[in-house]
Amino acid sequence: MLNKFGFILVNPQLGENIGSCARALKNFGFSNLNIISPRDGWPNTKARMTSVGAFNIIKSAKIYNNVEDAIKKFDLIFATSARSRDVNKKHISIVSFIKTLAKNKNSNIGIMFGPEASGLSNHDLSLSNFIIQIPTSSKLTSLNLSHAVIIISYEIYRSLNISKFKK
Repeated sequence: MLNKFGFILVNPQLGENIGSCARALKNFGFSNLNIISPRDGWPNTKARMTSVGAFNIIKSAKIYNNVEDAIKKFDLIFATSARSRDVNKKHISIVSFIKTLAKNKNSNIGIMFGPEASGLSNHDLSLSNFIIQIPTSSKLTSLNLSHAVIIISYEIYRSLNISKFKK
């Protein structure tokens, strides 16, 4: 079930963040990492070093030159953004995201995360079906790439393993 989810890092800038994302995925049982044009090249020593016990995810990560190729294999694409954008896509909460996943149990799901400095472009957002906004304090709305990945990973994991959380 967890392998139907793919995490797509669009133009990540730091190998350290890629490694931390791989570790976050493994923490919650995911392994499908897709990377589009990492700034510091690939393979990346810093990504390997920060992945800790998730080097297998780094080794099996698929590298793409553009978003269009990376999303082809997914039925439903969610994009993440810290701010509202002027694109014709529905912005949804984490709760709505989880409800949408429940309604699409048999779909291959792709979740896009943007580069650290700027987030996803309007073009990238336009390729998604929905835009997820992770609630944060208005004092600082942007999250570190790996932090956004771990929050989304945890929320999916929690929704699929709800009985573990009812104790």
